[in-house]
Amino acid sequence: MKLFGVFFLFSLVGLFSVQSKDEDGEYKKIEMPLTSLDDVRLSLGGEKLNHTIEKVDPLKAKYGLELIRSGQLKRKLLKSKIISPYFVCTDCHNLGREFENANDQDPASRLAYAQKNNLAFLPASTFWGIYNRTSFYNDDYIKKYGDIITKAKKSLPESIQVCAKYCAAGRTLKDWEVEAIMHYFKATELSIMDVNLTNNQIKNARLVNQLDAEEKAKLLIELEKSYVQGYSAHFDEAMPREKRKYGEGGNAETGKFIYNNACLSCHKDGRVTFLKLDSDKLSAQMFVNHMEGYSDKSAYQIIRYGTYTMAGRNQYMPRYTKDKMNDVQINDLMAYIRQLAEK
Repeated sequence: MKLFGVFFLFSLVGLFSVQSKDEDGEYKKIEMPLTSLDDVRLSLGGEKLNHTIEKVDPLKAKYGLELIRSGQLKRKLLKSKIISPYFVCTDCHNLGREFENANDQDPASRLAYAQKNNLAFLPASTFWGIYNRTSFYNDDYIKKYGDIITKAKKSLPESIQVCAKYCAAGRTLKDWEVEAIMHYFKATELSIMDVNLTNNQIKNARLVNQLDAEEKAKLLIELEKSYVQGYSAHFDEAMPREKRKYGEGGNAETGKFIYNNACLSCHKDGRVTFLKLDSDKLSAQMFVNHMEGYSDKSAYQIIRYGTYTMAGRNQYMPRYTKDKMNDVQINDLMAYIRQLAEK
C-alpha cells in the first residue's frame, strides 16, 4: 500500500490526515490524533489497554468504517458476507461526538447536543471514543444477555462480536473484520484536545517528561476523569399509568425533535422495522390510542422494553435505557405526538 500524506495541524494539538490508495484505486482520508489521549495516559503511568493497537493501518481503518456503515465489504480482492440482513451498526450507534463534555452521561445534555448538531438520538452509545473505554455492556445488560457478555464486558473485540451476532441478529465476524473495525476505532481515538482539560493540564500533558512522579500521578487522575471509560446502562420499568402525564406540561418542540431523530430514524418508511411511521396524523393517533396501555404500541412500554426477535421476525427494537432517554423526554415526545394527532 502506497501512502502519500499531508499533515494538517489543528489548534495546539490536533489531527493529521493520511490518504491511502486501495486496490480499487479509491482514496480515503483518515484523520488521526497527533497527541492521542491514550499515549499521554501511558506516559503518565496508566495501565495499557487490553486492546492496544500500536499503529493504525489506514486501509484497515477504511475497511472497518465500511463494515460499520454498510455491514459488508465489496472489493475486487476482498469481499465479505453481509454481517446482518437486518441492521448495520449506525442504526443504533452514532459515529461522532454526542456530548459537549467528554465525561458527561446526562441524557438531557445528550439531547441538547443532538439538537444543536442535528444528530440522530439513538438508543446505543456513540462509537466516538470507544477505543479509549475499558468496559462495555455495563450495568443492566447482564439481565438481557447473561453469560454471553462475560468476556465482552472487559474486551472491545469481544463486544464487537456480541454486537454483530446478538444485538444485530447477525453472524460471528471473521478475525480480519474485527481487526479492521478495531483499526477504525484506533484511528478515531480521543486526543487530549477532545476532553475537558484546563490549559495548564494540556501544557503538562505535552511536557510530560518534565513532570515528577507526584505531578504525573495527579495529572493521570485528572485525565482519566475527563472522559467516559464505560457508559452506564440502567434499564427502567414502563411508567405506571398513574404517573404518566401523557404530554401535559411537556415541550412539544423538543418532542418533535425526538420523534424525527429517534423514532423516524428507524421507522420512517419501515426502513429498519416492520412498523412504518411518518409525520402524519395516523401515526400519531396510533400512539394516542394506545398511550394508556402496556402493549408494544404504547410509547411508554416500547421505549423502556423494546421488543425481541421471534420466529419469522429477527428485526427488533432495542430499548432506551434511562441513561439514553429520561422520563421528561418521553413526556416531551408524548406532547408532540398528541399535538400531531390533533391536526
